[in-house]
Amino acid sequence: MVGEIIIIMFTEHNLVVKDPLKVEVRFASSYPNLYRSAMSSLGFHIIYDLLNHQQDVYCERVVYPYGRSLETGSPLKDFDVVSFSLQYEQDYPHVLEMLREGGLDVRKNNRDSDDPLVIAGGPCASSNPLPMSPFIDLFIIGEAEAILPEFMDIVRQLDNPREELESFIDVDGVFIPGMMQESKLVKVEDMQDAWRPVKQVFPETHNKELVPAFGKSFLLEVSRGCARGCRFCMAGCLYRPRREVDIKTLIQTAEDGRKATGLNKIALIGAAVSDHSQFEFLCSELVDMGFIVTTPSLRIESVTGDLLEILKTSGLKTITIAPESTWKLRGVVNKPITDDQIITAMDTAFKLNMNVKLYFLTGLPTETDEDLQEMMNLIRSLQLMALHQDSLRISINPFIPKPHTPFQWVEFDHGKIKANINFLKRNLKSRHFKVENPNKSLIQYVLSMGDANLGDIIEESSHRKVPINDWKKLTPHWNLEKKLPWEVIDIGMKKKFLVNEYKKALKGDLTPWCETFGCYNCGSCHEK
Repeated sequence: MVGEIIIIMFTEHNLVVKDPLKVEVRFASSYPNLYRSAMSSLGFHIIYDLLNHQQDVYCERVVYPYGRSLETGSPLKDFDVVSFSLQYEQDYPHVLEMLREGGLDVRKNNRDSDDPLVIAGGPCASSNPLPMSPFIDLFIIGEAEAILPEFMDIVRQLDNPREELESFIDVDGVFIPGMMQESKLVKVEDMQDAWRPVKQVFPETHNKELVPAFGKSFLLEVSRGCARGCRFCMAGCLYRPRREVDIKTLIQTAEDGRKATGLNKIALIGAAVSDHSQFEFLCSELVDMGFIVTTPSLRIESVTGDLLEILKTSGLKTITIAPESTWKLRGVVNKPITDDQIITAMDTAFKLNMNVKLYFLTGLPTETDEDLQEMMNLIRSLQLMALHQDSLRISINPFIPKPHTPFQWVEFDHGKIKANINFLKRNLKSRHFKVENPNKSLIQYVLSMGDANLGDIIEESSHRKVPINDWKKLTPHWNLEKKLPWEVIDIGMKKKFLVNEYKKALKGDLTPWCETFGCYNCGSCHEK
């Protein structure tokens, strides 16, 4: 059995054990990527902990490539609700593979009346659910703890939720393709109401492929959302405004987490963790409490000598920052950091014998060959700062337009991206220089910006590798005059604001940070 294969590979701490025969609802929380990615996702932990706090619900986890749960080895077909967390578009075919492995037909219209209700949530589901609509019965649009309690109350009341989908129509944050014309994204307004999983599950294993991205760490959510206004960032548009957890709650949660898990390493989680109003104090307090502190990335504006001293003391060896491109193109994407700020941040890190990881983008709107040359020159100059070959890692990714962002009207030029990547590969030599495959980026673009007509190619790609030319034929072409398929989802941001930001981007005009310069009436906050 698949479940047995997983279980013998490692042991997990804080696993929830219930008798499946004595609960009212069996819920499969499924992650269509590998175990280490699933257990690095705070959202995955939130759903597991939130639902298992309800005595009559047993939430079990299923991870790719399997179709059976980690807890009992049960196939997906045995559950009442099967949920998928859609974090990355390239995971869409994995969803179908897991459904098959779990004994279910991938097409919702081909499933039997007594099959589970299949739902999906996460940022990809919230931004554009249409590509996966041939396979998913119902989508959760927004943040789980703001929607799932009411959703689960209705599930309990129904004899056959799958046959009574209309019962969910009035639930805020639910979208049912074919039954609803629109849905509004729902967020947790006050972070005091956010669910904080304290007794987090973590593995005991020597297999590096199973170790979560942050190692054996307690995941501490610092904030949600970001209002910096980077025009390429889907998460920044979906989940604004920024909402932070107060310092007292963070310290108490960290201590509670250590008692529940025994873990002394903390990973700070959030779209803009270093924008927290007391970020440096938080890091200092956690270090004084004996924690090792890590964080996925830092805003360059937040990098100070004092902060890095604190993080180095805690055991952090590498900082990750994202210059994105040249100064000119940073204006286009609305990220007004200067080359001097990048150099100063790197210099500060290197003086402390820390390593640096840099992220860049190519293919941004208005980018020219001269811009590409300038970016290459910048990278070369930054490489010269490195203390040794291993102290600097550079990653360059193709820019991919996303729904609900000012760049949703920009096209992905596959040919130009390939040329850019080849140019950079020829001219930047380093064993720690990484570039994303432009073919993979094209596929992600099609999946991000498409509609329900993608069902056939998603299903085909769950069986075999689809030729890139087949994906090219489905490349979308959107412009300001066309109605966009994902407009069925209201994220709260006004289209007029997005159009204005797009036009400003093409001129290289900046929109300063609203938290400092005041409200622009984008629609995300309730004040205006």
